[in-house]
Amino acid sequence: MRILITGGTGFVGSHVCRQLMAAGHAVRLLVRDAEKAEAYYRALGEGIPELRVGDVTDVASVQAALQACDGVVHAAAATPMQMGSVEQLFAVNVGGVKNVVGSALDLGIKRIVCISSITAIFNRNASKINVDTPPAKSKLPYGQSKVEAEIYLRELQHQRAPITIVYPGGVIGPDDPGFSDSFKALKHRMENGFRIFGKGGIQYVDVRDLAAVVCSLVLSGGSGRILLPGVYTTWTALADTIEAVSGCRLQRIPAQGWKLRLVGRITDVVRLFKTVDSPISAETMRYATLWPDIKNSQELARRGLQLRSTRDTFSDAIAWMVKAGHVAPGLCPGVVPCD
Repeated sequence: MRILITGGTGFVGSHVCRQLMAAGHAVRLLVRDAEKAEAYYRALGEGIPELRVGDVTDVASVQAALQACDGVVHAAAATPMQMGSVEQLFAVNVGGVKNVVGSALDLGIKRIVCISSITAIFNRNASKINVDTPPAKSKLPYGQSKVEAEIYLRELQHQRAPITIVYPGGVIGPDDPGFSDSFKALKHRMENGFRIFGKGGIQYVDVRDLAAVVCSLVLSGGSGRILLPGVYTTWTALADTIEAVSGCRLQRIPAQGWKLRLVGRITDVVRLFKTVDSPISAETMRYATLWPDIKNSQELARRGLQLRSTRDTFSDAIAWMVKAGHVAPGLCPGVVPCD
């Protein structure tokens, strides 16, 4: 089976690619820089996927890349800190979805998996979040871009289009070709202090587990929606876990959610005038301070898939950060150096 992956040099897409190739499937990536993509996969030593140069915002290159494919995984996405403008953010997160999914349907492809985000249906009340929860309007650009893409996909599902939507929470784990926002936030907390507020918490899904779910879905085909927020942990418990697996002694800073949300809004204003080297934004602080404990879809159990523990995920993630040079070894004396 030949599967096209968008975002195949990103965190989630690269893991999906590696798992599909390991299972013997042909994988094609739509990439902006073929040399960079080839160098990354060559260094892994696990095989090099077929590479097609293009961009999800360019419908012609998307259509060309989809030729002779049996399925597509749309993993390409943008975050506020990656894009230079709101217009660029929407061009990728909304226009890209329409180009990829619309073109796949035009070609008769019946295995389409789109990786969305819990933020598209976010509610601080966990009991109100399920696969039928309507898209939640957001006043913030990233959230609204995910909502607009969600509305488009659900309308196609209503028309019986073969599309499966996956809603992950925070994604982390080892082997990120770049340095995703979850890692930037983790690095910032380890180096600058870990803010602990009330009884709040967050959910992370290991990138390897998310990739396994996506691979299972694209190979089986069909239509549906899968909640995959991951394993819930309080911020205090997460700080304990990070210290236990890394040996890092975190500076724990008591904080209040409303103050962090205010700081996020102020930081966004400052970003309009200069570069700010911080993962803090109005959007990230909203989710960090208001996240409830959301249940994962029972579809995971039906497919025989299980999620790794927070300890295992962060142990491997931090070991990779040290190995890749993203954090100083001295900051994590508990991490055993690896080749």
